[in-house]
Amino acid sequence: MEFLTAIEVEIELVIHHSRRLRNIVVKRLELPGLSFRVTPDSTIGGCPIEALDISPKASHPDGSPRYDLLNFRLRTKLDCSYFQRGQKVLVDRIIAVCDTFTTKIN
Repeated sequence: MEFLTAIEVEIELVIHHSRRLRNIVVKRLELPGLSFRVTPDSTIGGCPIEALDISPKASHPDGSPRYDLLNFRLRTKLDCSYFQRGQKVLVDRIIAVCDTFTTKIN
């Protein structure tokens, strides 16, 4: 099953040091196990996304890998100036993919 949705994320890193880099690395705050793909209309914090890039290679202080990070490439490098570390934003208009939808209640 596929459906259009949005997820809340927290900005971890803004990468815009060279002419071609315009990436936002984020930590998922909800629906961590959900697979999804971007659409031509997908946005992060209202700014258009060009692609979901390869996941960043990062680790926790204990050396274990971090699987909670996503790496989005913005369409426009100037949009990088709208983001700062710790900021919470929505990734909107993404297609979520799941076989069965279940809710876990603690």
